[in-house]
Amino acid sequence: MNDDESIGRRIAHYRKTRGITQVALAQHASISLSLLRKVEQGTRDATPVLIAAVSKPLDVEVTVLTGQPYGFDGRRPDRIHALMPGLRRALAYWDLPPETHTSPRTRAEITADAREISRLRQGDRHVQIAERLPALLLETATAVHREEGTERERYFEIMAVLLFAAHSVTYKTGYQDLSTVIEERLQWSAIQSTDPLMGALAAWSRTTSLLRTGAYDVGLRLLDRVQSQIATADDLATISMRGPLHLRSAILAARAGNTGTVDIHLDEARQISARLGADTDGGWHQLSFGPSNVAIHDVAAAIELGDGPRALGRAENVRLSNAVPAIRAGHHYMDLARAYLWQNRNEQALASLQQARKVAPQQTRHHPTTREVLRMLTRAHRHANEPLVRFNAWVGTDANG
Repeated sequence: MNDDESIGRRIAHYRKTRGITQVALAQHASISLSLLRKVEQGTRDATPVLIAAVSKPLDVEVTVLTGQPYGFDGRRPDRIHALMPGLRRALAYWDLPPETHTSPRTRAEITADAREISRLRQGDRHVQIAERLPALLLETATAVHREEGTERERYFEIMAVLLFAAHSVTYKTGYQDLSTVIEERLQWSAIQSTDPLMGALAAWSRTTSLLRTGAYDVGLRLLDRVQSQIATADDLATISMRGPLHLRSAILAARAGNTGTVDIHLDEARQISARLGADTDGGWHQLSFGPSNVAIHDVAAAIELGDGPRALGRAENVRLSNAVPAIRAGHHYMDLARAYLWQNRNEQALASLQQARKVAPQQTRHHPTTREVLRMLTRAHRHANEPLVRFNAWVGTDANG
């Protein structure tokens, strides 16, 4: 990784081509001038908060600044890119049925495959999901348009689960234009399913785009509305869904710099977690939750607030259970890499990235944080560092971890 590939260089490029001074950009983005200068010079990593903030006045998509999707080039281009056209075609069928003469399998058989797709999503198996999803989406779309009443609603639940996996794959591999379209399809499917928890899942997914673009207040209001819609139910599935919604709200509030709101949502999540008592993978409604997830988000919120020492202090008490999905654990280690970097603990930063790669290689390879931290670590090492060299090579050429 080198400074020519940095987000800071891209920010500087688009700022200059639009005739905007550093002072003006810092003012419009509500960030400090010194921080902007450091990011453009490559001496400070570009955080998601800063990227979202400058993308608005620059009138540039976030993915343009991050350089995503990654992995088109190199000795082994990522297979995920070759699979995206098939996924795009399958997603075209939602309000109209696919043109096929093949009857779909039974709902039980399709549901079993949907559950397997969910397991692959939690296990960071993006390529495998992208290989299987197009056919499953088309088959489920066919069933949706052939059935009526309650049976049709159950197929829409399946569709929502499949679209959630599609959203995860496209967003995490940098196809954020496609992930935004999927958010709309997911919302439509959730409404048709008449399951309020699928509606909550769709809202949670929509906040992914809102986080990316810096629309934090919109995301908070959206999740507050969802919480009020499911507040009267007291069944286990609903209680389990309310926890992840609070955790996502905490991250939205942290990105917005609202520490009071962060604490409110984390406290709510802790209370729900104490009531449930153990980590769960989310089941049919997808969103994992429990004590480990609350602890992870406590650390993540501190990092989003820019408080590295607090994040690392709280991370010392984090013990991840086996129920925590690989994608969530991997993201935790990427977050820690940032916090260690800010404290000039470079060996620990690289070790955290290596741990993220171990548990969630496909996600780690495609995430902007990985590349920004690697660039900063490479800049800091005046002499060759073999583990760092190998990690850079993996990010640039190894497709599947």
